[in-house]
Amino acid sequence: MVKDAALLSWGIGGNHGLMGLIRQYDRWWDALEYRREIDGWIDSASYPLPQKCSLVAQALPNTAALLEDGLPRELVAAALLHSAGLLQSKPVRKTAMVDRRCGQLLGSIDSTGGTLWQIPSYTSGYDITIAYSKNDARTGTSAEPLYARPPTEAEIIPYPTTLHFISTAVLYFDLTLDGSAPVTFQPGTTVDIWFPFVLDDALSYDLTIGFADGPIGPIYSKPFDNVLHYKLPGFTATPDRTLMAEIDGNWP
Repeated sequence: MVKDAALLSWGIGGNHGLMGLIRQYDRWWDALEYRREIDGWIDSASYPLPQKCSLVAQALPNTAALLEDGLPRELVAAALLHSAGLLQSKPVRKTAMVDRRCGQLLGSIDSTGGTLWQIPSYTSGYDITIAYSKNDARTGTSAEPLYARPPTEAEIIPYPTTLHFISTAVLYFDLTLDGSAPVTFQPGTTVDIWFPFVLDDALSYDLTIGFADGPIGPIYSKPFDNVLHYKLPGFTATPDRTLMAEIDGNWP
């Protein structure tokens, strides 16, 4: 294993894969996934590696493919040696299956409620699920893909830290609706976020959202299985006015 990167292999049932971990800002980030799909091997990279959404399956994640995804050569050599028994060639169709990784760019808003989807290469490795409540959306209203970014080095405090008098940013994300009229959501929309680095469970994490009809939050959550869960009050979102969210960790 090289100092600032690691590659792990995993297998569950008939599914096998490779996971690339990159160290930055004193955290390990889950930055690369190679999944063995029906088409072959599909790769998806995210921060802090160059973002990528693969449309073409690989017969085998070889040296050239892993280097192209941004992993250092020393790690690639060690990983392929370690995973030689796991990585087996498969017949490959010309293009990968179209799924949530590389699918459509808009998701319809259902007035009875529903779940917003994401493209992982847009969310920097964070797994975000928004289950929105009943609302008064008109026919044709849709949501653009969720976008998320990690804090920059100036926004994040290296972990662990003894600076207990200030907060540390852990995520920024936003959502934009497309449609002809504002949409009012009833209370009860939930936001669940899995983090691609380990959260400090000694902290309380507050969510604030701007640019709705009024400020939302702060709403507080404690991590469980490295997931933060939030339940939102009622709010109104206006098409083309992006809702912008921030989550910060705070010491008690």
